[in-house]
Amino acid sequence: MSKYNLTFRKIEMVEAVAKLGSVSAAARTIGISQPALTQGLKSIESELGVKLFNRKKGSLVPTPFAEPFLTYVDPIRHELLEAKYELVHKVRVQAKAKLRICAGIRSCSLWVNRTVSTMLRLRPDLKISLDHDLFTFYARLVNGDVDIGVTMVDLLPAASPRLTIDPLGEWEALFVCRREHPLAGLDNLAMEQLREYPLAGHFNYPVMLRMLKQSKQTPHSVDIASGWPTSNLPVDTLDALIGVVQTRNCLAIVPMQNVADELAEGSLVVLKLAGEPRLYVQLVLAYLADTPLSDEVRLFLDTVKSVEAMRQAHDEGGGGTPMMEPSTRP
Repeated sequence: MSKYNLTFRKIEMVEAVAKLGSVSAAARTIGISQPALTQGLKSIESELGVKLFNRKKGSLVPTPFAEPFLTYVDPIRHELLEAKYELVHKVRVQAKAKLRICAGIRSCSLWVNRTVSTMLRLRPDLKISLDHDLFTFYARLVNGDVDIGVTMVDLLPAASPRLTIDPLGEWEALFVCRREHPLAGLDNLAMEQLREYPLAGHFNYPVMLRMLKQSKQTPHSVDIASGWPTSNLPVDTLDALIGVVQTRNCLAIVPMQNVADELAEGSLVVLKLAGEPRLYVQLVLAYLADTPLSDEVRLFLDTVKSVEAMRQAHDEGGGGTPMMEPSTRP
């Protein structure tokens, strides 16, 4: 820390006296009392060990030691004003900073929840809104109602020229049920056997469509039009979905990471389908292609990709517990 206590206010005192030649006039101009200005000038002269003014014919005349004050006062004032405006601008920008995220399917929360938590640790001022919207996901993105979306690539139009589609990662989808379910423990199950039991939530449908596409079945073979039977119980969150499946003869299609604890403890089991390939669902990030990315969107992109890299490293390392803690479920 400097030993000098030469504030900009004191520099303004020297400037005012030099221009007006009077302590009383200078004090009125800068809005302080005459004794305060006099004391300020004395403290500057004492601190620097020089005499700044000589009295001549009733006026104060600057000495050569006062000239540098007049040379530097305007540049310093300009720099201070710029710094003040920049500070105010940044504070206002941060106060308004927000990020609107839409997850096309609830299983995307495996990535989004951890990403949001990390972002808020880095930017506690940031206001983040997150919602799930399967049916109007694409329209909300192209209309600018949300800043960025995370969804299955299969849920986007084949041609999406207005969007930048950025691959994120993939997860393995599993049919699961409770261990007391009539199908639990059976091998080589046919799809028709599964159709006898309701799905625990309509947001299983996107994954089902991906499954049909991969296994080259037509939607009619599962009769999407009339609907796979669906539980009428509320399943707005992953915890609610798991709760329904654990207590009733319902099925669910979920990412393996989301039910790793339940599979490990045996409250849920994986159904084994006959001749069905393993189902991997690819997730993507989507955002407007013709709009400059905000700092908030860039931070989300960097953070969510870091989260995915951690998940992949965990899976490749054979970790026995899910990357996400249960408390991060939506």
